[in-house]
Amino acid sequence: MINLDPYIIEFISNNWITMTLVLGILKIIAKLTPNIHDDSIVTLLSGIFGMVRGNGFKNGKPGKGVELKD
Repeated sequence: MINLDPYIIEFISNNWITMTLVLGILKIIAKLTPNIHDDSIVTLLSGIFGMVRGNGFKNGKPGKGVELKD
């Protein structure tokens, strides 16, 4: 099976500004719609993005995250 994790992490680490803008726009659109399921999907994506960037917090403590190349 093809391991896509390194490619996804590299894409996110190299395009974090674009990913932040896209997630922000999706959050605005999700808040404008009456459906609550899209809010939870955007929140899930934001959480995953935060874990990949190494900003994940669990119980008030930072999570391990993923080490990104500078």
